[in-house]
Amino acid sequence: MISFSQNEIAFFKQLLLDFDVRIDGRNKMDIRKYNIETNIINNCFSSVKLTYNNSKNEIIFAIKGELIKEEEKNEQEKNDSNLKIELNINSMAMNNKGQNADEYKLVKNKMESLLNKLMISKINTDCLIINEKSPKLYWKLYLDLFVFDDLRMSLLQLIAIGIKETLLNVKVPKMVAFQNEVDDKFEYDLMQNYKDLTMEESEEKIKLEIPNIYIFSIFNNNLYLDPCDEELIITPSNLYISEYNKKILNIESIGDSVEPILYSQISDIIQHL
Repeated sequence: MISFSQNEIAFFKQLLLDFDVRIDGRNKMDIRKYNIETNIINNCFSSVKLTYNNSKNEIIFAIKGELIKEEEKNEQEKNDSNLKIELNINSMAMNNKGQNADEYKLVKNKMESLLNKLMISKINTDCLIINEKSPKLYWKLYLDLFVFDDLRMSLLQLIAIGIKETLLNVKVPKMVAFQNEVDDKFEYDLMQNYKDLTMEESEEKIKLEIPNIYIFSIFNNNLYLDPCDEELIITPSNLYISEYNKKILNIESIGDSVEPILYSQISDIIQHL
């Protein structure tokens, strides 16, 4: 965890109070600069590299999939029948012993919980269903993140952006249906097993409707989008907001209570983001 001295914290607060200047020089509604590359890993349904901090740091996003038959699911999977996208966050700093294990686990669990609640659970996954009839057949997606940095809550805004970009570029293998002569039931197999297809011909893009996540820190009744480490240290309240088509789906508040007028301001801000 990044730590600051009391003098540094006092200085950060003074910048916001007296000069209304963010620590890293951004405007209040600016997201940190980043760059995205797609299709960087072979044999994935989708993959993205997001670089930030002048390309010094990067986060890799990769999606693989598995065909699931309803009748093959265990009891836990039946209880989670709507969970067709599974998220897992990893930090290379942790793997290289660069981050405290307890801190890493705490941040990882908090991030995954917020992302699942605000983004993943809001996605309509009907387009992943291949066959509605019994046995139900659908694609389950496994979304893995690899953060080449210490895992910190200040990265959540960028991670949410990378997740959305990765999900928007998902391509699944095309399927072919045939009728079993024994029981007349329809069965499915990969089209590439029956035809000589190029990679492009054997895949199809799916359309997932994915919400945006916006993260605000609140200090002295001012809102700061995509808070950095310093701002998360000094701000007593943080808001995590899920939005789709300019409509707020959910708001999670962490920290001190928030003035009601700020919620109205946020609604107006999101209309222009």
